[in-house]
Amino acid sequence: MTTELYPAPTFPVSEPLKWQAPDKVELTSTQHDWLCFEGSLTQRLKSNCGHFEVRLLGQQEMLPHNEECRRLKQSQPAVVREVLLYCDGKPWVFARSIFAKSAENNEQLQLSELGNRSLGDSLFQREDLTSGPIEVATVAESHVIGKLNQQWFSQSKPLLGRRRIFSTAGEQLLVSEIFLTSSPLYDHVLEVQSK
Repeated sequence: MTTELYPAPTFPVSEPLKWQAPDKVELTSTQHDWLCFEGSLTQRLKSNCGHFEVRLLGQQEMLPHNEECRRLKQSQPAVVREVLLYCDGKPWVFARSIFAKSAENNEQLQLSELGNRSLGDSLFQREDLTSGPIEVATVAESHVIGKLNQQWFSQSKPLLGRRRIFSTAGEQLLVSEIFLTSSPLYDHVLEVQSK
């Protein structure tokens, strides 16, 4: 039933976004609380719903977007992984992760075997995990994720996303997450505008 209600988009899904510091975007207190949360998003989502699941859209080696290459300071093909995070049968978050082929093959990380399991669960179990500063983006209705949101929830409004770089086991992973209107991020939504 879930599959019929929310047909999976064709991988790869995401398009480039303009990422900036959280203080450059007008956020409600609820939005700031979710976007700037430092812990595991997977664990937080699980605590806010009865049933959590991950749906893998795709994971394969390709060239990331130009701005993602600049953020990672590399211009080589990398492994791109895109998933939807579902809570109680509804997609709440679209997530995109980028990491080197060496990270996918790293026996400590076992990223090649994740499938429909959460990357966050895997990362936050590691004692050597560190993360960089959080960046935030406004996702326009015309963006592919905005269009999906409209298709699934009949709501046409800007969405919000966040990303940061994680470092572990000698590897770097760029993880971005876009919150759909079904998520608690928009409980007290106001107009989202860049300053």
